[in-house]
Amino acid sequence: MERAKEIVLDASVAVKWFSKEEDADLAIGIRDEHAAGRLTIVSPDLLLYEVSNALRYNPGFGADDVRGAIKDLMDLDLDLVPPNGEILGNAIEHAVKRNITVYDSCYLGLAESMGIEFVTGDKKLYRRIKDLGFVKSLKSFSV
Repeated sequence: MERAKEIVLDASVAVKWFSKEEDADLAIGIRDEHAAGRLTIVSPDLLLYEVSNALRYNPGFGADDVRGAIKDLMDLDLDLVPPNGEILGNAIEHAVKRNITVYDSCYLGLAESMGIEFVTGDKKLYRRIKDLGFVKSLKSFSV
């Protein structure tokens, strides 16, 4: 059996699974490919906190809604990776070099350390990092 393709995706994509944001259909397609076993989603464990925070500030979500969304997110059995020296080292280097947050660059650092693609739905972030060969926008990614 062929091994599923691995990708790193950030919270900007995962939030779209629960909200009616632009390109939610593309994000849901990635989620469904993961659920079917044709794609493996890898992310820093930071993803859970970032999605929780984004949904908490969504006017359509109360506390119970956020808890339910995070339970659903955890039930997807994503490969959530804790921080380590290599990932954080890569992240800090990208954060300083590209003038982005360490939070955003943690996803970059993980993708770089694993040698896999990073997919983001954050247009501002994408503009700053699109020259990296392993970065894809949500719109340009295909399985």
